[in-house]
Amino acid sequence: MNLKKDLVKVLGANFIQFLIGVVNGFLIPAVLEIDQYAYLKTFTLYTSYVGVLHFGFNDGIYLKYGGRKRHEIDLSSLKYERNFLLKFQLVVTLIFIVLGVLKKDFIIISFALTIVPSNLRTFFNFLYQAMGEFSVYSKIAVIYPISLLTFNLIIIFVLNSKSYIPFVISYLIALYLPYLVYEIEYNRSFKINNVAVGKDFSEIKMLFKIGIFIMLGNLSTLLVYSLDRWFVKLWLTIEDFAFYSFAVSLMSVINLVISSVAMTFYPYLSRGYTESLLNKLKSYLIIVGSISSTSYFIIGLIVKVFLFKYVKSLDIISILFASFPATAIISVLYTNLYKVNKLERKYFRTVVTILIISFTLNTIALSIGHNSQSIALATTITFYIWLFYSLKDFRDLRFHQKEFLFLVVYLSLFFICTLVLGFMEGFVTLGAGIFLLTITIYKKEFIELIGEIFK
Repeated sequence: MNLKKDLVKVLGANFIQFLIGVVNGFLIPAVLEIDQYAYLKTFTLYTSYVGVLHFGFNDGIYLKYGGRKRHEIDLSSLKYERNFLLKFQLVVTLIFIVLGVLKKDFIIISFALTIVPSNLRTFFNFLYQAMGEFSVYSKIAVIYPISLLTFNLIIIFVLNSKSYIPFVISYLIALYLPYLVYEIEYNRSFKINNVAVGKDFSEIKMLFKIGIFIMLGNLSTLLVYSLDRWFVKLWLTIEDFAFYSFAVSLMSVINLVISSVAMTFYPYLSRGYTESLLNKLKSYLIIVGSISSTSYFIIGLIVKVFLFKYVKSLDIISILFASFPATAIISVLYTNLYKVNKLERKYFRTVVTILIISFTLNTIALSIGHNSQSIALATTITFYIWLFYSLKDFRDLRFHQKEFLFLVVYLSLFFICTLVLGFMEGFVTLGAGIFLLTITIYKKEFIELIGEIFK
């Protein structure tokens, strides 16, 4: 495998998602009223938990096939695993549909319909990523965002709808398309129709067993990432939830680029890594994360000019975006290292600890400030606690004095520029400050990173 080549493929596919995410992130809030946007974000908040409903099965698949080549895979077992997952997810879907009908809740019924395409698509994503076959992934990955954008543009400019319901339907249709393409590709490339189905249920139980702690860790991670929105939704107003969700959606657009790097490194780390590689990657991520935070000013300009009704969200974004250096290391390094080193139980215990810390900090923030900004600050602090807490699990990773210095100066500079200085003064000061800070502390790594990018 070629790391640079695979990075280009994945980043190319996700760059399209990034551009479409920017369009959807700004366009839909512009046409929907704040309450309708809040309902739509409630639906997307529910769907963020759909991956929990395979109960670790897909994580077991990822661990089982990580680093294997296609010819090393037992196709009869693979066919049995896929068939089992489909039947299992259909049962789970039926349960949620019944619940939604009884409660007469359109959002729950719609959520139920996302279960099969989401978790089967994840199965195929993990399979091709684990084998390092990023060509298939990158080609199919663009179907969902392009379809979603197309349908949303039709809803906005042709149907002229101001309701959140057509956007939910658009999401469902766009979700099924890449799943169906994956099914076709899977049957074609593996010639699976000609393969006898295996019937070793002990292997199925093993997949749940090795994947359950990753899934529980992922659930806890998801709760850490979404706990702030639940606090806002349950304790503040629907307008507060809309503003906070808008801020988080824009943060997710930036994190998409970072997460695309994360998925590419697993097959390589699973074949072995060195301490120098990990620490170099850590330095790169700190640099990239700090530079990414300057996007606050670009987003702020767009909001002030085109989406003034969401201008209150800038107070939240100005706090959340400070977490990028921490979230970059967590998503790219820590998550992959836990998987590579088979530290599922440690991963679970660590994330549960962080979840408890997050819940405590958000509770304190709500009782003291009782506003979205205090919850955003609690969330940002949580990510930095997580950054240092997880170091205990990886002896090859350590923070040196220069990294502590960088983060302290960076955070001080970021909050001064976003919360104290004017918009233009803050943009210039933060950009120049991060550049000078990087050149002073990470000159060698910065030059190497620029060289890798231009290669």
